[in-house]
Amino acid sequence: MLVLALLGQQDDAAVKEALDHFKVGMRATSAVAQASAITELARTPHEKTFKPIAGLVMDGPKETRIAAAKGLGNFTDYKKLATPTLMNALTAPANLKEFDVLAAIYEGLGKLADPTSLETVHKGFRSEQIKPARAAIACAGAMRQKESMDVLIELLKDCQKWLKNKQGGPYKDDKGQNGDDNAVKTRVDEIQKEIIKAFQAITKEKWTTAMEWELWWSKHKATFEPSK
Repeated sequence: MLVLALLGQQDDAAVKEALDHFKVGMRATSAVAQASAITELARTPHEKTFKPIAGLVMDGPKETRIAAAKGLGNFTDYKKLATPTLMNALTAPANLKEFDVLAAIYEGLGKLADPTSLETVHKGFRSEQIKPARAAIACAGAMRQKESMDVLIELLKDCQKWLKNKQGGPYKDDKGQNGDDNAVKTRVDEIQKEIIKAFQAITKEKWTTAMEWELWWSKHKATFEPSK
C-alpha cells in the first residue's frame, strides 16, 4: 500500500509539473510555440491534462488544433474521453475546411485505435478532399480492425472502375474542383496506394496490386483475424 501511495504521489507531481510548464508555454504569442506546449503536455496523458488539450482541438490557430488532435492520440488509457472528442472535432465549424487539421484528427484516432470510431473513420474514406481521405484510410491501417477490410475492398474496386472510366470519384482538389484528366488520375492513384498500405498494415501481408489483394481477401475473409 505504501508503494502504491508513493507512486500516486509521483504521478500527481508529474502531472502538476506538466500543467505548470503548459501554462507558461501557452503564454507565448506564437501559435507554433503554443503548439509545442500542447505537444509537450500530451506526453503526460491524464484526466487532468486531457481537459486543456481537448478544448484546443475545436478552435484556435490551425497549428494548435493540429497539435491537440495528434496529442490526444496519446490518451490510450482515456479512450472514453479522447475518442468522442476527436470524432466531434471532425465536424467542428473551425475544422471543416482545414484539411491539415482533419488529417491530424484521423492520425490521433489511429493512435487511439478505438473500435467505436470505426464507422466515422470509414466514412472519411470518401471525404471530398484528398488529404483527409488518405488520412482516414491510413487511420484504418493503424487501427488494424478486420471490419475495415470489406470497406476498403469496396473502395479499391471503385478506384479500379474510376481509373478505367477516367473518373475521379468523390475526390476534388483544394479548390473543390476536378482539374484535368491527369489530376483526376493522380488523386485516385494516391487513394489506391493508401488502400494497399492499409491492407499491408492490417494483415501484415505484402501484396502490392489491387488484383492480388482482391484474390487474397476472397480466400481469407472467412478466417482472417488481425495478428496481435
